[in-house]
Amino acid sequence: MYLLIYRGAKHLFSFYINSARKKIVIGGSEGDILFPPELHDCELMMRKEFNFEKKDYSWCLYPTSGDFKLNGKKISGGEIFEDSDVFSLAEFSFSFSPTSNLSVLSAAADETPYKTGNTLVIEDEPTEFKNIETTYGGIHKTFVFRPGRKIVIGRKNTDIAVSFNEVSSEHVILEMQEKGVNFINKGKNGTWVNGVRINSGLLEEGKYHLSIAGRHDVTIKINKEKTSETFLAGTLSPYFEQIENWLNQPVLFRNHPIILLSGESGVGKEVFAEFIHKTSGRKGAFITYNAASIPETLAESELFGTAKGGFTGAEERDGAFMLADHGTLFLDEIAEIPINLQSKLLRVLEDWKVRKVGESGVGRTVDVNLVLATNKNLEAAVAAQSFRKDLFYRVSTLHIQIPPLREHKDDIIPLAKHLYRALSGRELVIEDAAAEKLVSYSWPGNVRELKSVITRFAYSGKSVLGSADLQF
Repeated sequence: MYLLIYRGAKHLFSFYINSARKKIVIGGSEGDILFPPELHDCELMMRKEFNFEKKDYSWCLYPTSGDFKLNGKKISGGEIFEDSDVFSLAEFSFSFSPTSNLSVLSAAADETPYKTGNTLVIEDEPTEFKNIETTYGGIHKTFVFRPGRKIVIGRKNTDIAVSFNEVSSEHVILEMQEKGVNFINKGKNGTWVNGVRINSGLLEEGKYHLSIAGRHDVTIKINKEKTSETFLAGTLSPYFEQIENWLNQPVLFRNHPIILLSGESGVGKEVFAEFIHKTSGRKGAFITYNAASIPETLAESELFGTAKGGFTGAEERDGAFMLADHGTLFLDEIAEIPINLQSKLLRVLEDWKVRKVGESGVGRTVDVNLVLATNKNLEAAVAAQSFRKDLFYRVSTLHIQIPPLREHKDDIIPLAKHLYRALSGRELVIEDAAAEKLVSYSWPGNVRELKSVITRFAYSGKSVLGSADLQF
């Protein structure tokens, strides 16, 4: 889902809302979506809350400052914001959409109340190559799309090993390019693609059945996704490919990968976590549990759930682990988990059985990818006895240390352009003076700060970024 932002009738950009997000702050000085400087004092929080009448979750609006309106009427707080609604502040308006590029809003909400039937014109959304999925002998692998990268199918010691004498050592090469995947047959016994023997060609988005040497079936699927949903790996590609390599060898972790992400605030740990979820191919949900934002008294029930009647007033409710069953659980700010809860977490990681608060018995077995993140030094936390040593050993086997943005400055300009294109659907031109200013800045807030700067600029409706447009 997307939150579309307009200035008058002009679509400025789209804010992607993943299924795990529970809160969005609009405005203020550090919001997820920032207003231009003249409206920095205005702030509204969107919060996902359970609606007992609908028996589902709804987004509720809570303005803390500013004259926000919902369908033309002033918001007092707690109003439900639905698909057909528009809320606004001054000349800016916001609406939900399943796609990110809606070019026309027929009536600004601060001029007239929204009426059912108002038309949104949907344009075709730009897409980019996402990955290549392969299946051979019941083994499924996923390869992130990066122009210039090659996947080799051959007899042994290749990305996809087809270990038969009639298969050449390098039988097929799949080379990723901007326009698609270049197919090259090098095997002396040939390769058939969808029933036709070919030596070379460009494969575009879609599913292909390869018959290696005419006898061994390999299926490949070339996937695209909306530009607004893609990430830019840039010089961090080796980190993403290391994760991909782990996920392509599930026997290493008995189908229960535990990956630890560490790095400064704002480096993009959630982007890595979402990448892990998508690459794993799991059908379950991506669930986020932020240990720093949950009071200690609620931490255990939020993580493991509660059993009805387990204590006074307790209702039957699943916790984060059960909600993420067959999916991915992202435990953010892992260093903030209370010490008494760490032993219970360790127990779950040993046998993958979850017992709700107040529940008797052995509990329920869960099947999750577990991704943990921290901006602190866990080894120092172990030394300070605020983090259990045995838990540290359990979660730190597969570890990615994400560098701060100032240490991979070659990514700053491409990332700024990518963020602007994902937000607005337009290309960004960066003047030389602005580019120099972007690269020379230290970015203490890392990628999150860069995104805020680009988001703020997108509000101007301009597509040429000059030095005067940058505010740090």
